[in-house]
Amino acid sequence: MKKFLAILLISLLLASGLSFALSNKPIEGRAKNVIVLIGDGMGISQVYITKLCYGHLAMEDFPYSGYEMTNSLSGEVTDSAAAGTAIATGFKTYNKIISQVKNNGKYYNVTTLLELAKKLDKATGLVTTTRITHATPAVFGAHVENRDMEKEIAKQYLEKKINVLLGGGKEEFSNELLEKYKEEGYEIVYNKDQLEKANSKYLLGLFSDSHIPYVLDRNEDVPSLLDMTKKAIEILEKNPNGFFLMVEGGRIDHACHGNDIASVVAETKEFDDVVRYCLNYAKKRGDTLVIVLADHETGGLGLGLNYGDSIDEDKILNIKASAYRMAKLIKEGADPKTVLKTYANIELNKDELQKIDEALKSTNKYALSNTIAEIIDERVGVKFISHKHTAVPVPLLAYGPGAEDFMGFHHHVDTSKLVAKDMLFRGDYAVSIKGITHVKGDANGDFKVDKEDAYITLLYYVGNFANTDQEKLLDMDNNGVIDYNDVYLILEQS
Repeated sequence: MKKFLAILLISLLLASGLSFALSNKPIEGRAKNVIVLIGDGMGISQVYITKLCYGHLAMEDFPYSGYEMTNSLSGEVTDSAAAGTAIATGFKTYNKIISQVKNNGKYYNVTTLLELAKKLDKATGLVTTTRITHATPAVFGAHVENRDMEKEIAKQYLEKKINVLLGGGKEEFSNELLEKYKEEGYEIVYNKDQLEKANSKYLLGLFSDSHIPYVLDRNEDVPSLLDMTKKAIEILEKNPNGFFLMVEGGRIDHACHGNDIASVVAETKEFDDVVRYCLNYAKKRGDTLVIVLADHETGGLGLGLNYGDSIDEDKILNIKASAYRMAKLIKEGADPKTVLKTYANIELNKDELQKIDEALKSTNKYALSNTIAEIIDERVGVKFISHKHTAVPVPLLAYGPGAEDFMGFHHHVDTSKLVAKDMLFRGDYAVSIKGITHVKGDANGDFKVDKEDAYITLLYYVGNFANTDQEKLLDMDNNGVIDYNDVYLILEQS
């Protein structure tokens, strides 16, 4: 009997080890589908506090992980426009610019991963809890000099004929523009029930005038990020050539700007629910690359104000409204003590009441919500260093074809090019570079144009202006930059 148990135990251990080895074995082949999941403002601390509150997260289940550096041409601290542009195009740019680069006073459009996917005849989609025209979704489907040009971004989405657009931001779409969307075959939905029933090849969902409300403040008519993601995949996967989908947990960033720890946790948990769904989807298929990352960290979140067990996770989970909503109620005349007791189970002391009174008199429209958040943060044992972005590296997770390439330290531009590589090429190429000849598109110097030239151009030249004679030979469309369109044109020629 003991011998049998020993053999059984060894068998179980071997089986367990084999399973682990298989789960970390690289998945070969080209990625038919690509899902990029962006937790806006989500650093390691935002992920870890959510784990402390909810336990095991889907983000822990990825076999390959790394770190993303986020700096832009403006400096160490990026904004979502520049960070998103780097992720979407492989180019560094200046803050506020959407998928363009600036040189000698001139702006150049640079091809995005979504536009590359369309060239490959894939379906495309953008999903977010912010306005659909906000910076992060915009970098994949538009090109403008300033992120605030949201009405122009809404027009460009239609020109791109992106299959699925789901988020907030109805105020950025005029009635005339919405009619044009309908004329182009888009089904337009405005609530959760309409979303569930939607079954069109082209879908525009606008679920709020501006950003979709925080998880803690939503009513049942508003779809969750998971609801939107499921519908997007349901529509996009019908394309036999595959799809490209970007999903953004956009209000993680807003919660961090407001130093609102309860909303940070709720928004990050919702994002992780989407991560779990997409990871399971990819595991079932075997042809889908899932990338999870943040564009930057926001707020400089610190966890623990003392040694030992200094964070009150239960108190965080028992908060029933965002700091923004509590501030709104107080501004509308509600008693601060009643509001904080009702929604945060906090009995305000004299000093805290004085802080709230001072915030009510402030001309800063965020003063009251920031003060409420600060009171809650101190009570639960966390602290933010600012209300702005920071320069710290952010997490990077990968599963699917080519996922092993994403381990280690990367900049957003590197990650973008790796995603493009996994869309275009089946595995890695061993290349020999002799130099660029006079032949247009010949990157390795062998006087012919083939896939190897496209591969070299992607990994070594994308992200540059075509300034030298050699670089101009790789600028296939002669637009002054070497981008994903040039790689595609070289592939076409080969």
